[in-house]
Amino acid sequence: MKVFDLTADSIPAVAQLMCRIKADWWDYEGAIGQLSDINESIKTVGWYLGDDVQHPKGWILCRELVGYRAIDLECSGFDDNGTFKLEHKLGQLFQVAQDYARKKGYLTFRSGISSIGFNIHGKEIQSIPDAIQSLSCERIDYCWYLENGFRVIGIQPNAYEKGFHLIMLGKEI
Repeated sequence: MKVFDLTADSIPAVAQLMCRIKADWWDYEGAIGQLSDINESIKTVGWYLGDDVQHPKGWILCRELVGYRAIDLECSGFDDNGTFKLEHKLGQLFQVAQDYARKKGYLTFRSGISSIGFNIHGKEIQSIPDAIQSLSCERIDYCWYLENGFRVIGIQPNAYEKGFHLIMLGKEI
């Protein structure tokens, strides 16, 4: 077999294949949409906090993962008197995102944080399940996640560079 690029010209043939072999997942229009328009499967939505509409103090940007019935935190930040802060200052926005996701029928809120400050940071991960089992950290944002119903759902080793991992978190909503 040969490998071909997925292009505007080849999308109809692949869409036909998708709906032919898995009709309970895709009809032709749905397959066309997923292959040609990212907005059919991944959408971006966000909110911000501020004293007024012109002066934001913090934001969250999320991806709606339509096919997985999940919302995923893309990026966020809060200006705490000139100092960049993370999720623990944005609880109100997390609640808005959860409410939005719940209304859309999504089941999961996902996020991730770097391994800085964790016992696994800078180390080679031999076993992901063992690393998750022994994971520890006192970072305020990590503790905030746990207190707000998130739990560790995975680790992506070397996500940023060797020894610099991504801690994946999820919460049922």
